[in-house]
Amino acid sequence: MSITTVDVNQAFASERMAQVGRIQDLMSDAGQRRYIEEQTANFEARVAAGELVRLSEGRYQSTQGWDRGEIWNVTAVDGRTLVLPQHGIDIDENGKARLYSAVPAWHGLGQVIDGGTSDVEEVIRLGGLDVPAVSVPVPDYQVPGLPGYHKAPGQFIVSNGDTGEFWGIVGKIHKNLSARESFDFMQNLVEDHGVIFESAGTMAGGRKVFISCQLPQHVTISEGDIADPVRMFLVVQDTRDGSSSYKAMVTPWRPVCQNTNRFALRDAAAVTSLRHTSGMAGRLEKVRAALRLSVGYVDAFAAEETALARTNTTLEEFESVMAGLFKAEGVAMFGERDRASESTRTAGSNDRREEALMSQFRTERARVGSTLYAAENALTGYLDWDKIRKGDGPAARWNARIEASLAGDDDGFKSRAHARLMTLTA
Repeated sequence: MSITTVDVNQAFASERMAQVGRIQDLMSDAGQRRYIEEQTANFEARVAAGELVRLSEGRYQSTQGWDRGEIWNVTAVDGRTLVLPQHGIDIDENGKARLYSAVPAWHGLGQVIDGGTSDVEEVIRLGGLDVPAVSVPVPDYQVPGLPGYHKAPGQFIVSNGDTGEFWGIVGKIHKNLSARESFDFMQNLVEDHGVIFESAGTMAGGRKVFISCQLPQHVTISEGDIADPVRMFLVVQDTRDGSSSYKAMVTPWRPVCQNTNRFALRDAAAVTSLRHTSGMAGRLEKVRAALRLSVGYVDAFAAEETALARTNTTLEEFESVMAGLFKAEGVAMFGERDRASESTRTAGSNDRREEALMSQFRTERARVGSTLYAAENALTGYLDWDKIRKGDGPAARWNARIEASLAGDDDGFKSRAHARLMTLTA
């Protein structure tokens, strides 16, 4: 069996560049009308099929394809619908995007150095990362109808030091690192392993900073004619308004916009987080140690996944393994079901769960053969995209799915499943 390997970054960028390029190419009035008519028909069809769910007025989210979870802006042009992806990258006062990349981004913005650079200072400059974070005490306040002023002890306003834009309220223990402090430890990793910085930029008015570099080795799952390589990146995401922690991760995504940043966290193989406290700078060494373990984890991960790819399985064995795994989670599947005692509603729910899992397995089996590697991919696909989430309406349920994926709600189940499948490779 032979399959075509896919770089998720290249596929995503190609799709986006084709869409954006089409707009740029059709500059005539007639061409623009034709494009908008196509967009309108495509948009209405995707909404009807459930591929786009409405989040709020003018904002929709994708549920399928490379852009699963991506936010789209929907605007009316001459009574017709125009749907465009959001990039979310900050634009400075000169109209320049605060983004550096080693390859052109799908949205055509930012400063590109073909092949990348290992110079952190250049990355900071080209990515516009040197936005200072300034903290000032929350001023005394008055309550209407009461005399005198009141204090907010231990509370600070954190803001953009260049523009004064309000970012948020933080406590006295909150500590933001400068871009140089925040990413200096990555320079050490680059010097140790010879990797090149791939992208860096800011979002949300300087509140969010990201930087990435490609790891020196890729994960390659191989067995016979099957070669399933995955390029891996080291990504740092730092939120400086107090709303989230400092995160470093190993992921197949190179972030160049707000959506690829979300995908990077969603699909990360390993994540390390740090709280923004006064001791944060001293703990960066622990982060670096953890990341070095993650670099080593790439080799171990490849070896384990290759072992799964070398172990054949049958449809019956797949059902038996899944039944045992789900039973441990308190869910009856396949041979573990007592169909005679199931209510109509429970039977329908169990049937849909089984069919979704089997559909994932059929897809993976056609792609990489009837192996334990296909079984693991099928289970992961089911948990990420088919498992029913609670919510009032499609948009709420889709948001619950995205939040569960980002929060790693099923990571424990995935780890237990991987361990169980590895016992079968012997």
